[in-house]
This record gives sequence, C-alpha cells and structure tokens, in this order.
Amino acid sequence: MKKLAIIAGVVIVAIGGVSYANHALTQEVKVEVDRQLAMLSQQTGSTVSYDDLSASVFSKSVELSSVNITGFDNKEIARINSILVAGYDAEKIAPRTEVAVNGFKFSDDFIAQLPADANNQLASARYDLHTLMNYDADSGDSDIALNIDANDIVAFNFDLGLAKSTALMEASLAVSQLQQASGSQQLTLEQQLQQQTLMMQALAELEPRTIKINLNNQGEFKALVEQVLEKQGMTLDQMQQMVDVQLQQAPVSDELAAAIKNFTQGLGSLTVSASLPEGQTMDEINQQIITLMGKPNELAEFINLKAKGE
Repeated sequence: MKKLAIIAGVVIVAIGGVSYANHALTQEVKVEVDRQLAMLSQQTGSTVSYDDLSASVFSKSVELSSVNITGFDNKEIARINSILVAGYDAEKIAPRTEVAVNGFKFSDDFIAQLPADANNQLASARYDLHTLMNYDADSGDSDIALNIDANDIVAFNFDLGLAKSTALMEASLAVSQLQQASGSQQLTLEQQLQQQTLMMQALAELEPRTIKINLNNQGEFKALVEQVLEKQGMTLDQMQQMVDVQLQQAPVSDELAAAIKNFTQGLGSLTVSASLPEGQTMDEINQQIITLMGKPNELAEFINLKAKGE
C-alpha cells in the first residue's frame, strides 16, 4: 500500500509539474503572440484579438480561441472559433507541423459591403482550414496536405509528396529565423535578395513525387455553381455543353476528359492524381512535359495521371 501511495504521489506531482509548465509556457507564448499581433496591426491597420490562449509543452502547440478581426474603422471583418498551431520549432526543422483554423466566418457587415456581383453564398459560408506537413530527416521526404472546407457547400483537398526536401526545409528555417531576428524592422534589399536566392536554390533540388487534388460536393455545391452561372447569363445545361465542346479541342488525356465531363454532369466529386518519375527535379520533369504537350495520352502515362469524376 505504501508503494502504491508513493507511485500515486509521484503521478500527482508529475501532473502538477506539467500543468505548471503549460501555464508558464502559456504566459510566455502570450507575450510573443501579442507582440506579433501588434506588428500585424501596424502593418495592415487591422486588429486581431482573442478571448483565450493556451499552450502545451508536450505537443508544442498554441491555440487561440474566439478570435476577432476588425478593420481600421473598428468594424468587424470576421470571427474564428479557434486557431491551432502545433509542432513548430524556431530552432530546428520539426518532423510534424500543423495549422488548423476552425469556424472562420465573415461578418454580416463585411458581406454587405461586397460588390453586387460577389457570390454571397460563398462569402457567407463557414470555413475550416487544415494544413499538415510531415518531414523525415533521414530520407529527406516530405508530405504536405491542405484541406479547405466551405461547410455545407464544397471541400477541397490537396496532397503533395516531395523528395530531397531537406535543402528547402533548411532554407525555410533560415528565412524564418532572419525575419524573427529583424523584429518589426523591414529587411534590407540585400537580405531580401539573399532569401530569394536561398529559396530558389533549394527549390532547384526538390523532387516532386506525388500530387493529388480532390473536390467534393458538401450539399449545396450545385446551387453555388448555378448562382455563379446565372450572374454570367448562362444555365447549367449551357455550361455542360460548352465544356463538352472545349474538351473535344483541349489537349487532355481521354481519362481526364471523361472525368471532367462526368463531374460537370453530376457535380459530385472530382479527383485527379499523378505519380511523377523518381530521381528527377521539377525542372527536368517540366522539360519532358513540354515535349509531350501535343500528346496528352502519352503525357498522362509519363506522369501516371489518374482522374475520376462523378
């Protein structure tokens, strides 16, 4: 029983220590977040405020709750339920980084000020955004995912697989550290040129491996398309006929053309993916793509293009 009591005591102390560490980290992060938001306000004239901020030692995460964005005239532009940033490390390349923006919504006043030809259905939607990047330091491979969801309307997903991304990760870290070190001071022209050169050199080494794009109807996508077409004086049937004619003349593979046609007919989902040749940089792949531009089916075979529309 004494041993169990000792173990229980250790667990309680450990939990208390983590709670204290999280609290201390939250206070430290709050100071930095407020400093960054103040700089943003100076640069843009907009103000970003939040009701609550929390930080976690274990997940290296920071979460802002009930975020409010106002313009220079103090009128509300948008509200966000929460913003989560996890995994970022200012001193080294993190193996996993994540950003999640949940419940972004423009204010009614902001929507009322939009031009008459703006799409109010899309502007009035509630948005969720999620980005995730995994990096393997041993292989140099990276996987990047971006998901944007306009609730009840449409969801967009983009996935990218990269090889030999170490140089790009190191360049991104160096650029981030330089910007943090400069604080509120603007970088000199020489520093900006150095950043651009560093990023261009890193991009030249990069090898794209896989790409996947997916569009999914979340319920009201068809109504959105019809609303956009109506503003252009066109019906859905006319748009579908126009796409059919264009696909007959467009330099696209048979599979991709069929997928696009099926998507315009059903407006349900569209998925396009490619697996690019290994051991080739983007420049090398682009050169071969250019030589195959007049041969869409051969090009689709070269990049292993797959497409499906519903």
